[in-house]
Amino acid sequence: MSMLDGPGVVLGVASLVLGEGMEQRHAELVVRAGVNAGAAALDTARAYASVEDDAVGERLAVVAEERRPGIPVITKAGHYRLGTASWDADGSAARLRRDAERSVEVLGGPPALLLHRADQVDDVAASVRALDELRREGLALRIGVSNASVEMLEQLEGIAEIDAVQNRLGLGVESFAEYRYCRERGIDFFAYAPFGGPRAAPLATRVPRVAALAAERELSVHRLALAAMLDAVPGCWPVIGPRRIESAVDSIRAREHEVDDALRAAFADDLTSRGVSVQEAPNA
Repeated sequence: MSMLDGPGVVLGVASLVLGEGMEQRHAELVVRAGVNAGAAALDTARAYASVEDDAVGERLAVVAEERRPGIPVITKAGHYRLGTASWDADGSAARLRRDAERSVEVLGGPPALLLHRADQVDDVAASVRALDELRREGLALRIGVSNASVEMLEQLEGIAEIDAVQNRLGLGVESFAEYRYCRERGIDFFAYAPFGGPRAAPLATRVPRVAALAAERELSVHRLALAAMLDAVPGCWPVIGPRRIESAVDSIRAREHEVDDALRAAFADDLTSRGVSVQEAPNA
């Protein structure tokens, strides 16, 4: 059973916490606007913290819940801030329990809990067993992993039921292999950095056919690309990281946009031109 009720866009708060010059008041306004626009869930992490406050990111999830009680909250454990520009990963049972208890304390209840940097943990299987124990104890509603390869996911088969995977999936940049693995097994897939992240080339250069349609229809390429993604990649929830109210609202409302054959064709052509076969995006 899916963690979320239906397709939509997830509001991530990493850039609102870690972005240079971000202020708490502005971050809260972006979160409220995104929730009002219909965000499917709120994504945060123990690592989305300041040097002085380890719970800045999760307090933004509290803001979201105040605006819409019951909004699903996804947080991530096992990765934490050490200093101004340093983080560390620790997937030990003790660390995951400590993080889970702190998350429950801040959020006021158990969230969906993912192992944050699975790619930096020495024994992912042991970490997942620890998460499973936390789920049985009621410290996590659902469990999963983030930044995991297909090979890693295969190694976890039979160890515990994985509810969700959160991986980077920039359109025209990353492979759909992990998404396909999850889709075949009924695991929710959360795609962070769908626009490629801050260092990526502009989205319009990677999906030029969608960009042309967006210009013709006087819409943002980001909204149209997300609408096409929701249509073409079922069981995948894009996780956006807006810094502005306008960006949050525009992207989240992609779920309301009607996708026609012209947009489907443009999206499929753009993926193909970037080396992603139509088979990798099932409905494209």
